[in-house]
Amino acid sequence: MKKLFFSVAAATVLFAGVAHADVIADRKAEMKNNGASIKLLSQSAKGEVPYDAAAVLAALTSMRKTTSNFADLFPAGSETGGETTASPKIWEDMNGFKTALAKFHTDLDAAIAAAPADPAALGAVLGAVGGNCQSCHESYRIMKN
Repeated sequence: MKKLFFSVAAATVLFAGVAHADVIADRKAEMKNNGASIKLLSQSAKGEVPYDAAAVLAALTSMRKTTSNFADLFPAGSETGGETTASPKIWEDMNGFKTALAKFHTDLDAAIAAAPADPAALGAVLGAVGGNCQSCHESYRIMKN
């Protein structure tokens, strides 16, 4: 019986570690996707790539979709491991993190509703969206050197 208890306990600890590694990998993948989207949006607004309204709308929609449950990817216990750059401030101030995420969603929703048809229109909404990215990274991310 004692062996069974320790086996179950060890499996639980191992599973918890794997589960947190998965959630860290998931949030990294979502941030990588958002990085690709914001790059396209920035290049489109600056005229560095031919303007494609459908691609712009797809990038905005993708960012909204990937971050719709983003806060769920920061459960207790996932503060470390997986080479995470998430700041401990996320778990210390989860309400603030969720508030910042809600503002990001509001600005993304407005950008999607505006359906920017040209670089100037995109530039008008991109400032708010990109500003949210910058603000959140400054507050809730550990920057690598």
